[in-house]
Order: sequence, then C-alpha cells, then structure tokens
Amino acid sequence: MRRAVTLLALALLAHPAPAKDLGTYGPLFEVIEPSILDTIRTRLRDMEATGELDAMRRDMQERTRRYTERPRPVPGLGKAEDYRAWDVDLTITLKEDLADHRGRVFARAGTVVNPLAWSRFDKRIVLFDGDDPAQLRFALEDGDELDTLLVLVSGDPLGLMRAHGRRFYFDQDGVLVGRFGIRNVPAVVSRADPMMRVEEFAVGDER
Repeated sequence: MRRAVTLLALALLAHPAPAKDLGTYGPLFEVIEPSILDTIRTRLRDMEATGELDAMRRDMQERTRRYTERPRPVPGLGKAEDYRAWDVDLTITLKEDLADHRGRVFARAGTVVNPLAWSRFDKRIVLFDGDDPAQLRFALEDGDELDTLLVLVSGDPLGLMRAHGRRFYFDQDGVLVGRFGIRNVPAVVSRADPMMRVEEFAVGDER
C-alpha cells in the first residue's frame, strides 16, 4: 500500500495537472483600507471645526508656561537642620576605549580618569528651595554670577530672576542632587581637589 501511494505521488509530480478556470461564484469585492493619513486629516478638520483643536493648543501652551515658571520640585528632599559635609569623588574607570573622529584611540578601557584634572570649573553651586525666604537669603548672601550658580530644587526661577536680577537654574529630574548624594537643602557644592566638597547648612525658618 505504501509503495502504491509513493508511485502515485511521483506520477503527480512528473505530470502536473493543468490549471483550470472554474468560473466565478458570487460577487467579488475589492479590498479597500482607509489611508491612515486621510483618517488623521479628517479627524483634524473635525477637531478644528468644533474648536477642539484650538482648546488643545491652548491647554498645551498653558501647561508649558506653568512648567517653565514652576518646574516639578525635586522629590525626597528635607530642610537641613544641622551642618553636615562630605566629599564626592568624581573619578571614573573607562569601560571601553575612547577614540577621536579619525578612529585614533586616546584612552584605553580600564583607564582611571578624574574629570577635575581636566576641568577648570570652579564655581560654587548652591542648591536650595526658592519658596523658603531663609534659604533664598542664604543663597544670595555670598558670591555673584561669576563664581556662584544658584540652582533651585523648588520654586519659580523666572520670577526670582526678575525680582533679584540674577540667573536662577533648576535641578530638573534631580540630576545634581542625585550625583552629589544631597538629602537636605540648602546645600553648597564646591571644588576641593581632587574631589568635590558638599555641605548642608541649617538656616532660620522664615516661611
């Protein structure tokens, strides 16, 4: 029996049957998919006609304005109650070779690098809560724009800039706070080769 099936299969392969038109049975419909771009354009026209699009624009502008004037505060910070100081080592060990635009390697993996050995940055960085009058006064009492960066962890940088004629920055996403291990403000970060010195200062409460 198995041999008969095998012979039948070989015969069919050797002499393929010709294609045969069996005719058309029932109506045929063309497959039509709506264009995603046309769908989007139609939706935008509908939103514009109803005023929904203008409302969305105004909402986005208002949210952007609010965030610019008052970014999200850095979470998890307290107010310094005692003086505390520590050093932070910025030294890194390269995990891979570094090469210039021509492919020439100028630093090998495993090389230990201290950025302070290559940087001339020597400004004090004062991180503080701009909504606390005592912390604001502390931040402003020493230094100027040439030697001090004023960095908010909460508050209105533009409003403070207009009020005091100084540039105020904001530690968005808590990058500086995290890098220097700061848990309380006000805090001052300054250069103390070969490390960075971090100090937290207790100030009066004048809210």
